[in-house]
Amino acid sequence: MKQELPFLETMITQSCNLSCEGCTNYSDYNVSESVHWDVAKEWISSWLERVDIPDFGLIGGEPLLNKEAEQWLVGCRELMPASQIRFTTNGMVLSQKTNILDTIFDIGNCVFKISVHQPDQFYIQEALNHVFNYAKWEPVVEFGIKRWRSKNNVRFQINFPNTFYKTFKGNYSNMLPHNNEPADAFSICCQKTCPLLYDGKIYKCSSIALLAKTLADWSQDQTAWMPYLDYKGIGPDCTADELDNFITGFNAPEPICRMCPSINDIDSRLDHVNTVTSKATWIKLNARN
Repeated sequence: MKQELPFLETMITQSCNLSCEGCTNYSDYNVSESVHWDVAKEWISSWLERVDIPDFGLIGGEPLLNKEAEQWLVGCRELMPASQIRFTTNGMVLSQKTNILDTIFDIGNCVFKISVHQPDQFYIQEALNHVFNYAKWEPVVEFGIKRWRSKNNVRFQINFPNTFYKTFKGNYSNMLPHNNEPADAFSICCQKTCPLLYDGKIYKCSSIALLAKTLADWSQDQTAWMPYLDYKGIGPDCTADELDNFITGFNAPEPICRMCPSINDIDSRLDHVNTVTSKATWIKLNARN
């Protein structure tokens, strides 16, 4: 009998059109990497032989920058006909990608979420108007979350993140781990129940999954990170004990959590709305330095 992994998400692209300092997916620097559906299909299919995944999320970066976003949605529904599928966007290019809502309504049982990072920008109101005018929505509260529900069990949700904690000390040019107690770091973690499927393996969160790549992108000395780089995630060929241990630790601190900040790391606490900019602006600013 297969075990159940309550939730799993995957980055269909690391590229983003915003630069949110403290991004847990390290999408705030000028990085470009999208995943083709035919590659991801093999990853997901292999894992579905081992686990049931009742709730599956597609994230970025900005997922609408992946030209195969609709193919991802349709493909995930074919592989997981009974699962809830989540799709999270910042709304910045939604007006240019309106077919995504057609696809979401076609496959059904989806949560479509707009994460509002720049509430004063015109594109946000444009995106919200488009969604609300797309269908007749009924206000609902699910799991304490305010949403709107329409036909075919599609729900719409708006998030307003206001505080980010940068997952490392310093900047990308000199990044270092926090080395906190795991429970202290986990207590403020926004990824408590967000394991990530990355390159075929499952990691406890995106910050862990993308750590080695990020260090390499910035040519960082990895000495201080060695205790954390030993964590390699688990593959679909993992042992039964490895899989059981991962699922048991799904919503609990683990030694790897030491790398992240705790509430005492004041310098890592960021006022999000005042530290986010467009990626185009980030590129211009950093080209001058």
